[in-house]
Amino acid sequence: MSVAETLKFSTSDKPSPASSPVLSAPVPPQPPAPTTAPSASSPDPRRWSFIDRRSGRRLEVTCMRGCDADHSLDASMPSDPSDIWCQVDSTVVCLPINSNGAPEDMRVLSATLNMLPFSDSIALRAPHVSVEVVQDEWIEGLDPDGLATVIGTLRERLDHLEEMHGRLEVARAEWRAAR
Repeated sequence: MSVAETLKFSTSDKPSPASSPVLSAPVPPQPPAPTTAPSASSPDPRRWSFIDRRSGRRLEVTCMRGCDADHSLDASMPSDPSDIWCQVDSTVVCLPINSNGAPEDMRVLSATLNMLPFSDSIALRAPHVSVEVVQDEWIEGLDPDGLATVIGTLRERLDHLEEMHGRLEVARAEWRAAR
């Protein structure tokens, strides 16, 4: 007998009167797993479902437009709703960061557009952005105003770097002239 045949889930919202739950309904057949992610311009977001491993109920998910997360594992087995998220990933840019005595290529300034439809935090249920400042160091859960603040701060830092670039050019020219 397969695992799917031995698992039984109740689809009722009413608790069982017994001290341990009586699981009576068979596992509903799994829908086909999502295969490809639509582009951001795609007219319809992906729709799929999964079994909530805590309640045994089938829950429906509508991905945000452009979601490129692979939900096939979530759809193929009982999952915890808090583990479900949609994401639109960004391109990766690396710079040689010297954090331990030797330069190492690390991701910098990447961002993901995320949505956690079953999050305990209402703010994370809405689309939001997480910015990876440097590899594995994130500013998370940014709403549009928060992201605008990060962009403005980085823009100011770029202005400072451009000023420093000009000062470096002058210092190098003076150094060469003195040799």
